[in-house]
Amino acid sequence: MFTATKIADGLLGIVGFRQPYNPNYAILDEDNTTSLSGLFVNDNSYAKIEFLKDTQDYKDISYEEFNALLKDMQKSSSISICSQVFNEFDFIDRGLIYKNASNKIEVETLPNGFVGYKIEVSQAKNTAFSINRVILDFSGTGTFTLLLFNTGKKGALQSKVITITSDNQVEELNWVLDNTGTTYKGDYYIGYVSTGIAVSPFKREWNNANVMSNFKELCLEKVLVNNYAGNELFNLDLIDGLSQDTGLNLDISIYDDYTDFILNNKMLFAKAISLEFTIRCLQMYVSSIRSNANERKSQELYQKIMIEIEGTKGSDSLISVTGLREQAIGEITQLKQEVKKLKMGFTKSRQILTYSLQ
Repeated sequence: MFTATKIADGLLGIVGFRQPYNPNYAILDEDNTTSLSGLFVNDNSYAKIEFLKDTQDYKDISYEEFNALLKDMQKSSSISICSQVFNEFDFIDRGLIYKNASNKIEVETLPNGFVGYKIEVSQAKNTAFSINRVILDFSGTGTFTLLLFNTGKKGALQSKVITITSDNQVEELNWVLDNTGTTYKGDYYIGYVSTGIAVSPFKREWNNANVMSNFKELCLEKVLVNNYAGNELFNLDLIDGLSQDTGLNLDISIYDDYTDFILNNKMLFAKAISLEFTIRCLQMYVSSIRSNANERKSQELYQKIMIEIEGTKGSDSLISVTGLREQAIGEITQLKQEVKKLKMGFTKSRQILTYSLQ
């Protein structure tokens, strides 16, 4: 699994186009002429900006819109390649912190301060988790702010104002913690400031209501920071255990997530993305609804373009040609082998560290 939007934005510019010498088509912006890998789509003799501009469907497209189209095509190519590489089952665990029945009769009296959970993540690489929702078990009505911290950052990673209106309600969160951005691993703290709030959590004292679930790759415990009243991460030395219930029942999913791995090893994916992007450019000519000189020229080259994409097998009349699609499949196969080595712990593989772009 990976976060598609982060991959689309994070890999943009891994490949690019050379600015055409034809002044009428020298219209590419900096984003599209940037190639961090040194790979350029229009080094393929069939992938011409002239053809792309004149075969895309909207004849009155502006330069800005055309550049945006090319960037969208590159983003789609990156997502497509990563989807083909990371296509195996990646779910690890999912559940609620509390699963057993609870008798909602008595309520807790909470100490003043931050109350909630510490979430400790295992050191297994590429493990991520999502706090999908929170089930709120409170008596009364009132409002508080749910806060999520990581020990790598002073400010809150997430916050949400929650208004309690019933004794059992659900708030969708979808807070994804995938080790990208400014934090990596560390510990997470989720909870709220109990001081002065008008609601009280129900006690979990009936039968096994207070038994917490065990999660693979995560360890949870209830915590208290006495007299905390801020909106930044507290002094970790002030954390105590908490015996009372918080009223927060989190729904958590844990899974393998390769977003961080992809973003930090982007050169590994450059050749495959370049091939996929080139195929998409050539396919645009074939599916065009336009009619103009360059569109007709691309149609005249239809057979050669299809051979460039799909290749040919050798025969008495044809020379064997390895098409772009077969090359892309080969790159994807190599990438999957590298990922398999990563999962098995073979992190010293030479190709994880350096990757030939030839």
